[in-house]
Amino acid sequence: MGKLGKNKELSRFEMTIFAAGDIYGGGGQIIISFFYLIFLTDYVKIQPALAGTVILISKVWDAVNDPLMGFITDNTRSRWGRRKPYFLVGFFAILAAYFLLWYPISHESEFVRFAYVLVTYLLYSTVSTIVAIPYAAMSSEITQDYKKRNSVNGLRLIFSQCSSLICAVLPLEIVKLFEDPKEGYIAMSLSFGLLFSIPFILMFFFTHERVPLAKEKSKFSIKEFLAPFKVKSFRYLIFMYLFAFMAMDVVSTVFAYYMNYFLKRPSELNYVLGAMLITQIILIPAVIAISNRVGKARTYMYSAIIWAIGIVVLSVQSTAFPPWAIYVNAVLIGIGLIGCIVLPWVMYPDVADVGELYAGKRNAGSFSGIMTFMRNISSAFAIFIVSYILQFSGYVKPASEVVNGVTKTILMDQPSSLIWALKGIVVGVPLIALFIASLAAKKYPLSRERHELLMEYLKFQRGESKESPLKEKELETLKSEII
Repeated sequence: MGKLGKNKELSRFEMTIFAAGDIYGGGGQIIISFFYLIFLTDYVKIQPALAGTVILISKVWDAVNDPLMGFITDNTRSRWGRRKPYFLVGFFAILAAYFLLWYPISHESEFVRFAYVLVTYLLYSTVSTIVAIPYAAMSSEITQDYKKRNSVNGLRLIFSQCSSLICAVLPLEIVKLFEDPKEGYIAMSLSFGLLFSIPFILMFFFTHERVPLAKEKSKFSIKEFLAPFKVKSFRYLIFMYLFAFMAMDVVSTVFAYYMNYFLKRPSELNYVLGAMLITQIILIPAVIAISNRVGKARTYMYSAIIWAIGIVVLSVQSTAFPPWAIYVNAVLIGIGLIGCIVLPWVMYPDVADVGELYAGKRNAGSFSGIMTFMRNISSAFAIFIVSYILQFSGYVKPASEVVNGVTKTILMDQPSSLIWALKGIVVGVPLIALFIASLAAKKYPLSRERHELLMEYLKFQRGESKESPLKEKELETLKSEII
């Protein structure tokens, strides 16, 4: 193994700069989840099924480029390290990709509009992969100190949730500033493209990697890609991560339609989302504190139960309820959701340590490649399922009316079949997903005590200490429990 990339202590300044990188991870996906499908159906004017097909095709592409990017970043050797060169690329690429993604093309041919959306979404997915996988990998490498690493990832999630709040509330407010919503979407894309890209140029200049670097490079193979799945702790984490985000993405995707066409309160969408996200931001420190006290997996399970209760309450909401009820419900969902969203990424660096024990080298990029791919799969599944249900339940697109040269969008009444479909989506898929995620959390084997033993042994495995802290039988027991 090579020497540590940097021997400097992790400062608060560097910690903050690195954590700010998750402004893109949290906010970018929130805007996609809440607003992209309805942007395609109501402003680009393509059929819901075509919009869902775009997302599905892009995830087939992600199945190739996510693991490939994990391999590439693990085997990058440069004066700046394995991860940071891609942050420099990301600064310019995010700006371009985000603008093109939200450009409201208005060609008369639906096929041309579909082709444009497909190409730009594939570009956006590729750019996200180029920056997200090195960033996630570096979250386990910016420090080897357990408490500092938890602090870094906790701070990341605060940035992520603050960004999620901004991105749930402000995009539509920016759009509303313009008489023509299409001009508003262009302004929104430029504003948020800049917000998302700036942290990556700062990370390139001001952050450092702090893990031993293997001198030899690995060869890409299907076996190498699938290696993380052989780690028991990682498999359970993947189930927790995938199904929690699937539940969130399904509700996120359908929620704009739910507010517009069922509760008939379209102007309040961003405020309801804001109530939910403010709750999450406030509770992040509490979630971290509770997980340190009772365990990360157990805290996750408690959170999933609260979230499931919130979803059941949401399913019985109606126009007869008082106006404040939806805000109370949003707070309840936020209380449960935050634990399920925060904890998988707090647990990820611990699982990357298990991967180092298993492989004898640190290939965090391979683990983050799979995590990122699973995140994309959950989002794709949500948008694809929702789009096809909308298509086949009789969704009626908004009408357009030109007033004084400005195009106005008029929401149409929807058939009862669509309203029932919305309610079914809000309840069925999330509850099933949360049940599976909770079962995985119950069986998650990497307790804090086991992780502390693991870290002591890894120091010996890296050559940083002369004597093994574990006897051979103790080591075999630990491996059987967590690998």
